[in-house]
Amino acid sequence: MSDLNFLKKKKKKFSSVESVDMEQVDDIVKKMKQKYRDQGVEFEEVGGRLRELRGIIADGKAAELQVQRVEDLKEFKNPLVKNLGSLYLKIRSVSEPISNFLRKLPGVREIDYYLYSANMHYSVNQYLAITTAAALVITVLGFIGLALLLAVAGVDLITAAILLPLFTFFVFVLSAAIVLLIPRRNAKTRGDLVSRELPFALRHMATELKSGIGLYRTIQAIASAGYGPLSEEFAGMITEVEEGTDTKLALRHLALKTQSMALRNALLHIIRAMKTGGNLSEVMNEIAEDVSFELRMKMREFSQKMNFFGVLYIFIAIVMPVMLAVLGGIRNSPVGTSGISMFSALPLTLDVLAVLFLFLLPLVFILLIAYLMMAQPKV
Repeated sequence: MSDLNFLKKKKKKFSSVESVDMEQVDDIVKKMKQKYRDQGVEFEEVGGRLRELRGIIADGKAAELQVQRVEDLKEFKNPLVKNLGSLYLKIRSVSEPISNFLRKLPGVREIDYYLYSANMHYSVNQYLAITTAAALVITVLGFIGLALLLAVAGVDLITAAILLPLFTFFVFVLSAAIVLLIPRRNAKTRGDLVSRELPFALRHMATELKSGIGLYRTIQAIASAGYGPLSEEFAGMITEVEEGTDTKLALRHLALKTQSMALRNALLHIIRAMKTGGNLSEVMNEIAEDVSFELRMKMREFSQKMNFFGVLYIFIAIVMPVMLAVLGGIRNSPVGTSGISMFSALPLTLDVLAVLFLFLLPLVFILLIAYLMMAQPKV
């Protein structure tokens, strides 16, 4: 009997402890839910419990988080986003089916991940609405421009009726594809900026760890040290830890989120060292050396590409215009055709030369400069 009473007391004690713990957890969950709802965030719940406190990437999948509605675009401070959102809502009967069609495209399924990775504070619904409205505006402007051009050129109605729909469809598809690729490009650019700051931040962390400061305090120091996007990423990780996530799990979430392979590898090494009890200071220095070496190799590869690019640019920007000008001058020379009959067959009339020098060559220069800017490593 005494044993039975003892077990009842123990059971009551354990159940009370468990009850208190669960009440604390539920209280934290309620506070976090209220906090994010005040910011316009709605959470999906499973079994009556909050599944994710924040929009983190867990196990390689986007957290089930729905951020704001399409109607909230009208409240954005950015005038372009605000106007596009208002336009989408005004012609919703037309724009919403287009948005639903874009949602079914294969690449769009990953857009929530890239929006989160690029720190672009839109939900998938909102960004698809922006994409649809922007593509429709560009398409209408392109249609009007081509119609005016065909009218000035005196093109017959049958040809215009064939060209206009094809051109309109092409412009819409191209503009929608470009807007949909912006989150991926921004995430990649942000990852490059993080990689650029990473060697300095890792050496900073190694110095603080070697002096006896803990890892969490070291991460806080990096978050407030002014390392640009890298500090912002660590600041977000600190917020996640303060909301109850384990430090190793928060580091793993950051590794899944970032597009910087250097930071991802560094975080995975840190997690491994924390699990095995390795010397974090030495690990940081080794990772910093590896990252610095990779950045130097990227610069070397870029310099090698620039050798060929320089030759190509000299030919296109100097040799080709001079050669075209000389051949065009001979072709359009007022002297007789005796001795220059081989040049008279060239299609370098004054109209063709005007198109080449006023449109095609400047377009080639713009493309070369764009390639140079995209190929330049962000180090």
